[in-house]
Amino acid sequence: MFHTNRPVIEVEKPIWAKAFSLISLILLIAASIYLALSWNDLSDVIPIHFNAAGEADGYGGKWSAIMLPVIGFVMWGGLTALERVPHTYNYLGKITEENAEKQYLNGVLMMNVIKNLCVLLFAYITYELTLIGTGGNANLTAGVMPVFLTLLFVSMGWFIYRSIKLSSFRR
Repeated sequence: MFHTNRPVIEVEKPIWAKAFSLISLILLIAASIYLALSWNDLSDVIPIHFNAAGEADGYGGKWSAIMLPVIGFVMWGGLTALERVPHTYNYLGKITEENAEKQYLNGVLMMNVIKNLCVLLFAYITYELTLIGTGGNANLTAGVMPVFLTLLFVSMGWFIYRSIKLSSFRR
């Protein structure tokens, strides 16, 4: 690959990261099962896009609801595979034998958190879209996206900060 001079080290994820992955996968499966069980009750036209206030402003056929869990499963699988090759990530500093293990673990944990937050969002939206499509609440909760984006960017900022601290260079 691009970084052939980097050490290749297998990184053991902490139990909380493994649990986070399992929880997000279970919730995505549960949302998918809910969608499947509710399929016959879904309207032929369902909301597929929501504005900042959580109100539906775009509609599509009920088959479009399948895309959310599909994207969620592809994302979960792809990013889980990517977690296994931290030596291929881009880092802010030079990776050496001395800092590789800590930098790789930090990178893997960042990938894990990003993956699971995104998959949880897809599971939640799948659940809400199914609920709305079967005649439930007419709005998606407006605060979901600001909370999600805050969690995503704060966690990314934290891991970038840690990466800088773990780097062998200081600016």
